[in-house]
Amino acid sequence: MEAPPFVMLHNVSTQGQSVNNIKLDKQANFHIDPLSTRNPNIFIYGLVADLIRELQQKMHFNYTIDVADRSTDYHSLVASVASDDRQYDIVLSDIRITSSRLLTVDFSTPFHENTFRIITRQQPYSSSLSLFSCLNPFTWDVWAAIFSIMIYSAFMIYFFEYQNIKTEDNQFELKSIVIGICQALTSILIMSGDVRLTTHSSRLTILGLYALGIILVATYTANLSSFLTLNRAQPSISGIDDIKNGRLPFSRIGIITNSAVSDYYIRNISSIYHHLSTVEDMYSKLLDRTIDASIWDSSVIEYAVNNYFCDELTVTGVGFVKSLFGIVLPKDWLYKRDLDVHILAMRESERLESLENIWLKYRTCSSSSSSSNPNHTDDSKSETFSLDALGGLFLTFLIITAIAFGLHIWHCRVVIITKFYQSTQRVRLQTVQMTMRY
Repeated sequence: MEAPPFVMLHNVSTQGQSVNNIKLDKQANFHIDPLSTRNPNIFIYGLVADLIRELQQKMHFNYTIDVADRSTDYHSLVASVASDDRQYDIVLSDIRITSSRLLTVDFSTPFHENTFRIITRQQPYSSSLSLFSCLNPFTWDVWAAIFSIMIYSAFMIYFFEYQNIKTEDNQFELKSIVIGICQALTSILIMSGDVRLTTHSSRLTILGLYALGIILVATYTANLSSFLTLNRAQPSISGIDDIKNGRLPFSRIGIITNSAVSDYYIRNISSIYHHLSTVEDMYSKLLDRTIDASIWDSSVIEYAVNNYFCDELTVTGVGFVKSLFGIVLPKDWLYKRDLDVHILAMRESERLESLENIWLKYRTCSSSSSSSNPNHTDDSKSETFSLDALGGLFLTFLIITAIAFGLHIWHCRVVIITKFYQSTQRVRLQTVQMTMRY
């Protein structure tokens, strides 16, 4: 049964290629030797074809290859071996060993381990709208720290400029604090302001705000650009849990009927889904936006994404429901033990691993255009700067303001000493007056 990269067809009678067929000259990096079938115009190649060739050389059997019709489903293909007047002696393709199938047929020793994965469009049809998405580059504690720095700077500027503002403009203290907040805000955002500062301490504080603002604005701008770029290519779902939790409508999830995937989906998720007949149908329905996601064997859809749908489809999330591919055999088949021994020998000699590396890891797309890495996850939080990363920046500003505060105390030392002396004399005078009164 056709299922790239396990079974691929080459029809010499037609010029066009189906969506799952690649031209032979694209595989020029290794030798291809197609196997003939009952139809003289159709040849097969791929991992299964090489497996047949290897087993035939060791077991010396004769064979005739028949290619199942495209409309044949997997359950019917397995049943064609189980019946008394069976249509085929054995069946090879990407067929999973399941408990229900073992009730009617036998399987050989597994020749490939596989999982389910989710395939979806590279750019989803719609994305969620958030009023606060512009705040995503920084965590909330960073925004709180920025707001606190503004208030802190306002009081510092008010403290440094108190005497000048009071004597020159005779403004209220609350208005002076507001002026300080505005000065701090403009220093962080646009690094300019209309308020005239008269003390060196205020100017040093504003200089620290300039440095803080430059780094914060640059970090925010770069991280927001990265965040939006990643969000634009982010799949609408990130794994099987999103499907179980109903992030997508079940009617927008395509499932190939009469397959191991449909059995799993109905048993564990829902009986509601968009019915698909073939793997090609799955790809076409994703591209024309009839469905938003689908589930299939990871090896098959990763190969398709890496070779046919580079910038259109993507495989998302990690693999789930591990299972094994095996050759479908009739019950109590006479040659099962001999077949199992030779498949195990191929596994022990690493010949099967070599075939898997040749076919399953073949890629014509660039690495950046396809996304089939099972360890790849889209976590927006990894692109968010927390206070741990920016804490040193705020600490540096606090040190600058501490220096400015010390500088202000030094410049006002005469006034401070005079006021302290006057306050001491006033207290002493009040003490003398109270003593004389009593």
